[in-house]
Amino acid sequence: MSYRVKTRTPVIDIECLIMAIKDNNCKYTQHGEDFAIGNIRYEKRNTHYKVSYYGDHNSEAKLVDSIEKSYLKFYKQKMERLEQERIERKLKEEQERLERFKEEQKKQIIEKAKKQGYQVKEVKKGDKIQLVCVRYK
Repeated sequence: MSYRVKTRTPVIDIECLIMAIKDNNCKYTQHGEDFAIGNIRYEKRNTHYKVSYYGDHNSEAKLVDSIEKSYLKFYKQKMERLEQERIERKLKEEQERLERFKEEQKKQIIEKAKKQGYQVKEVKKGDKIQLVCVRYK
């Protein structure tokens, strides 16, 4: 008798599915994007995997449940990692934008001071830069 299983979590990430299968010490065969673990089949359907199996309902159901739990763990870790990377990328972009702004502002101040006959000296105080305008007679 064969069973079609509806998992509580949609299986959508092949990388996390493979890690979950390996985490449960299962030997699997892969045909394209489909997987077979003994009598259990993970078949790619558009955006997710359909899980089905035949044979002993109890032991197969326990294994499917265990793989699903592992999948959730790996999927959550992946999503957290991707979110952290997104935050770091956004922070880096913001820091670069701020640096460009500071450089443009500095350039404008120096140009204006030179037009008015000043010489500009750059003095660093800690992590700040002070522009000192001096006019020689």
